[in-house]
Amino acid sequence: MPGFLLRWVRMLKHILVIFIAGIAVGVSAAQIEFDFSKDTVDQQPPGFVSFVTGGGEPGRWKVVEEKVPPILAPIEPNAPGNTAVRAVLSVQSFNVGEDQCPVLLFTNEIFNDFTLTTRIKISGGIVDPSAGVVFRAQDQNNYYVVRASTEGNLLWYKVVGGQSYQSGGIGVKVPIAKDVWRELRIECAGDQIRCYLDGRLAIPPARAGAPTNDLAINDTTFSHGRVGFWSKADSKCYFVDARVQYSPHVPYVQVVINNIVKKYPHLLGLKVYANKNPGQPVIIGDMDEHELGAAGTKTEADVIERGSIYYLKDRKSVEITLPLRDRNGDIAAALKVKMKSFPGETESNAVARALLVKKAIEEQIETMRDING
Repeated sequence: MPGFLLRWVRMLKHILVIFIAGIAVGVSAAQIEFDFSKDTVDQQPPGFVSFVTGGGEPGRWKVVEEKVPPILAPIEPNAPGNTAVRAVLSVQSFNVGEDQCPVLLFTNEIFNDFTLTTRIKISGGIVDPSAGVVFRAQDQNNYYVVRASTEGNLLWYKVVGGQSYQSGGIGVKVPIAKDVWRELRIECAGDQIRCYLDGRLAIPPARAGAPTNDLAINDTTFSHGRVGFWSKADSKCYFVDARVQYSPHVPYVQVVINNIVKKYPHLLGLKVYANKNPGQPVIIGDMDEHELGAAGTKTEADVIERGSIYYLKDRKSVEITLPLRDRNGDIAAALKVKMKSFPGETESNAVARALLVKKAIEEQIETMRDING
């Protein structure tokens, strides 16, 4: 078969697998609420990693107690109960560089389409006091950001390779006073992005009297990624009432696993492990989706690092752990196959059976991105 036809066949197969999995898995809404009252005061909340864009020391992100007004303002502003002491997320940094931006990324989920809502308050800072959120973040140097500044503006822009593209962003002039809670809401659907301030569409700005339903930023730089909190230089900021409503992201490797299980219904177990951090494999695909994210062992780490094959047999089953390779022959992950055993089965017999499953999976894996995406 000519090369270009083969590439078309592979691409169509890839699309078909995703389409079928979408029908099988279904699209359901989910929500994550960041309830800082459940976290330890004066500590960084779990599930987050602190970075800094532009170099310098990471910001000091921690849970503190702060007076917060209710989301719905009372009829009388000075009525009792107008504010309550609550656990909030705070950040303070000693960096004073214009391009030094502390980032706190939530690492437990990757989001495609979503709505992110949070309340922010800026209390201090010398260098352009600002607070905001990052989304569709790949790492600390590649993401979208929406940030509010006490200099009186709200701005969306992107950071690529650590370089800030503020000049290519979209912003509006709006008063952002210190020590006042404001609500940010970000909506992402495909390549369309909208930002709301206190419930009103702010970015892109609407013309007076013009309909707003079709207004959106269109940008294809990042199609998915993580979300998190952002500040600038030495800004002192607070965040509370943060939540994300989203359609769960199904990793491509899980799509493949679901289809392989249909092809081999008698498998007792099927797991794929990949290094999210060097030498620290976790489950990224599993017959039992409740196990996703669980840590691997030295066995899986050795398979990924050296390409070793492990064999384990008991009275009724056999378990083979072996490397998964991409189209370039590089080890992309470790595959653990558990099957029923039979009297007289040898190690070579068991490995041969596992190799059939391995081949079926590798036929659907083009690159490392199929494993880690």
